[in-house]
Amino acid sequence: MLNSNKIKLSLMMFLQFMYVAVFFPQLAAYLTNIKVEGYMFATILATMAWGALTSPIIGMFADRMMNSEKILALLNYFVAAFLLLAATTTNHYLLFVYLLLAMAAYMPTWGLTSAIALANSTPEDFPRIRVFGSIGWTLASVFAIVGKFAFDVSIDGTNIPLYCGAAVALVAAVNSHFLPQTPPSAKGQPMSIVDALGLRAFSLLKDRNIAVLMFTACAWMFVFVIYWLYFSQFLSHLGVKDITFTITSGAASEILFLMLLPVVIKRYGLKLAISVGLLATIARYGVCCYAEGDIKWLYWVAIALQGLVFGFFFVGTQIYLAKKAPAELQAQAQGLFFCLVMGVAQILGSYFTNALASAYTVNNVINWKGVFTVETAITFGILIVFALLFKNDKTQA
Repeated sequence: MLNSNKIKLSLMMFLQFMYVAVFFPQLAAYLTNIKVEGYMFATILATMAWGALTSPIIGMFADRMMNSEKILALLNYFVAAFLLLAATTTNHYLLFVYLLLAMAAYMPTWGLTSAIALANSTPEDFPRIRVFGSIGWTLASVFAIVGKFAFDVSIDGTNIPLYCGAAVALVAAVNSHFLPQTPPSAKGQPMSIVDALGLRAFSLLKDRNIAVLMFTACAWMFVFVIYWLYFSQFLSHLGVKDITFTITSGAASEILFLMLLPVVIKRYGLKLAISVGLLATIARYGVCCYAEGDIKWLYWVAIALQGLVFGFFFVGTQIYLAKKAPAELQAQAQGLFFCLVMGVAQILGSYFTNALASAYTVNNVINWKGVFTVETAITFGILIVFALLFKNDKTQA
């Protein structure tokens, strides 16, 4: 018999990841088309990262003050409104403000949905629920497909994906009202200024393994930014059409590898699973170095590695935190993870990648081989640090 809670949680993940996948992967191409350049280009792409900085505070509300599913509904309504406003302007400054406000509401939902799923299931079931986020990310390409074949319109590089994202965000908000009730686990407990700011989860960093893993995750995001934010620009350079469909198709491999993740963790441990994710990142950037001319099809290899890169590393890290964090810090632990990784590290990575691309630009043409060579070398160093400093413990089993 199907578990109704798991169905609800799976639909939550499906919608939450679908609506950002509709507009964000092609955002760099859209910004290029409306003549956003230089510092403002990097700043608008970094709105997702700046938005992630609100995650610990939202996590505090979920742990202490208000049911998580109610907070999720409010945030999704807020996102829908500001994505709609973002779709109506080409003013660079207004677009930045609207996207910043939308992302300040959206990014905490990644930690919040993880906390809701973990509170109403088990860490072992989490990958099977989270995989529907990958399915939603993959099926976000249906908007581009319908636009092309039903209306003979290419939505890539236009404001149409922002309208689509707003519509799905509204559906996600309504769906949040039907999720399992997830009351705050620490409600009524004494609260200090540290708790009010959602900073209690920083105490988890006293654990050596969590500190090493958090550092590794931040460093990983620093180099992941080139795929996360700039890959549509790279594909445009290669002359690829249907960018949204091309990038989101990589989530299909997430579906496979997220289903395999519990088996790998049980048999080989989290350290190996996370290490495989780092190795896959090295392989991705390595093949991108040579994706030119007759072998430009190698970009498909880079996209196909998404399941190992994101599934094994990112979700594996979330599972480790869920196992290590006490019940009263679950939402804040996930919020801290997204704040540091999707926030601080992504901000630094965005500006670094923009500077790196500028350094390898000659006559307005980016030498992508040089850019990806640097990213490959950095990732290799991250893997070495993680392998040497992260120790197996009981949570690995």
